[in-house]
Amino acid sequence: MRCRHLNDFGFESFSTEYGFEAISLDNNQSLGPYIPDTQECLSCGVCVGSCPTYRIRPEENYGPRGRIRLLEKAVRRGETLDVNEQTALATCTLCQACETLCPSKMAFAELYRQALEGDHFKPNRSLLVSWILALAMGGETTRRRLNRSIRIYQRSGLPRLLVLLAKLPLLKSIQPLLVLLPTPHNPQPVAGFTQTQVDQPLREVTLFTGCIANLFDTHTHNATIALLSRIGCDVNVAENQTCCGAAYAHNGEMSQAKACLKQNLTAFANSSTVIYNSSGCGAFLNDYPALMASEEKNPHELPSFLDVLDYLEQNDRFHQLKFKPLQTQVVVHEPCSQRNALKTQTLVYRLLEKIPGLRITPLADNQICCGAGGTKMVTQPELANPMRDEKIAALSLSGAEILITTNHTCALHLMSGARDAGFEGQLMHPVQLLAQQLIN
Repeated sequence: MRCRHLNDFGFESFSTEYGFEAISLDNNQSLGPYIPDTQECLSCGVCVGSCPTYRIRPEENYGPRGRIRLLEKAVRRGETLDVNEQTALATCTLCQACETLCPSKMAFAELYRQALEGDHFKPNRSLLVSWILALAMGGETTRRRLNRSIRIYQRSGLPRLLVLLAKLPLLKSIQPLLVLLPTPHNPQPVAGFTQTQVDQPLREVTLFTGCIANLFDTHTHNATIALLSRIGCDVNVAENQTCCGAAYAHNGEMSQAKACLKQNLTAFANSSTVIYNSSGCGAFLNDYPALMASEEKNPHELPSFLDVLDYLEQNDRFHQLKFKPLQTQVVVHEPCSQRNALKTQTLVYRLLEKIPGLRITPLADNQICCGAGGTKMVTQPELANPMRDEKIAALSLSGAEILITTNHTCALHLMSGARDAGFEGQLMHPVQLLAQQLIN
């Protein structure tokens, strides 16, 4: 029996007494990943209220229903998208909230990747994006020079001057990048190899350091090493590893994303287990098998890519560790990459419960993207900043002294808004807080 009702977001939808029905009328599903038919989407609309860009710009092509039709047009029918359609598709933050909510389980992320790989559309590549991508592939020398330049910039008084000159065309174009810089920028050296001091070592694992995190979040890397070493792991930081490839894929540079994949697999050739601490990187690393499917056989076997939180929780020695009490309120931001792609957002809460006295609550509306979207916080601040500001308003209402997140780019985006709002607390990765409270 079919019945008509309104879903949680106020849109009309249909269901059976056993749940939602997936009906296909105009879609040849044998051609690839599932796409709900047009009437099905119009009758449902569950995804619309969860789409961050649609909330800011309520136009059909800026929401999931419009975008899935654009992907169908490009990928299935081979038709060319016009400039406005390409722009609307490119503004997607790839949060995958629509996939999580869709009763028909459409494969939005897979279709989006197919569109990029088939050159059906390509996001505009600005000079600012080119700089970011050059940084992503830059080696240790590039990072050292950039670290030095950022420290000189922050100590020179230039940030205050640039605020006054922010409306100048050149400065206006790079301002979205400058406001993301941690203040102060104080990176720590990360050891290439750390040997555990535990009497009965477990195994050697390799730490994935990424690109942006290796520049702006070395504190998280060192906290990760400290915890892994404490439970008996030797930790290797492989030379010549690079960006996971997500920064390129999100900007339509699929060939470069696969170049990152190949470089990383070469760097991890002697590693069976690779640990990551950024959920955004982790989601893309776990897509490596799908990316390799269309490539010639790679000479290197794929290692296991594991979230540090997952690895710690599965280890008995971690549960034997003792942590100093901390009587404070923390609020947890759940990145879309962890919530919708990896689906492991509960790990953070379970591990932080190891700290006595800690009061832990989720950030309001965690199901809505913060707007970071990899590089979208830089390329489309007019959409990303209002999304971020909603999160910061929720943070202020929470009264929390510490904001927790597992995604490095989300952290940069959220902290830039928190500083503007006068937030005086800290933003931390959960492993930072765990390592800080660990009893020696």
